[in-house]
Amino acid sequence: MNFSFDQYNIDFSRFSLNESQFDHHSKLHGILHTYRVMLHCLRLGIITGNIHDAKTAFFAAYIHDMARMHDGYCTEHGANSANLKLPLHRTLFIENGATEAEIMIIGKAVALHSTSVELPENDPDHTIVSILKDADALDRIRLGANDLNPSYLRLKESHAFIKSGVLLYEQTHGRNYKDFRDFLKNTDINNL
Repeated sequence: MNFSFDQYNIDFSRFSLNESQFDHHSKLHGILHTYRVMLHCLRLGIITGNIHDAKTAFFAAYIHDMARMHDGYCTEHGANSANLKLPLHRTLFIENGATEAEIMIIGKAVALHSTSVELPENDPDHTIVSILKDADALDRIRLGANDLNPSYLRLKESHAFIKSGVLLYEQTHGRNYKDFRDFLKNTDINNL
């Protein structure tokens, strides 16, 4: 599949990450993990046809692990990221197309991503939360070869990206990027 992300109308060069944005400096939950989750959100939006929901999930992915205090199991860092980091990046999201109502949904998705709470399919935010949770899960390869349990993926389309998640990790692990646009430019997205 040939991926082009123009339809998202996001200025990817403004989505630059540095260690100071993260409360815990981590190779497992830091910059590269975040960029991979952001990319998985965009790709899931295209393959599911849910561009608008994926754009909202992309914004949530940008801050989803920023308030982590350690690399261990934690159900609170999502809520902490929503409360502490969303206000810092709200303007960036609005300038890239998020509405005030979507700011609240971004917070909800970030808060829920680190919990076992699953929204019912009839919840209007179900797809956004599912895209974020699945995008995060697709990068579990960084934790070990068998760390992703496909039965936990919510969207049927996410299963098509399990192998590409491995390839993306292998392609980007240990590299440095100046911003998300640089990440996209220097990643062979169409051969994942």
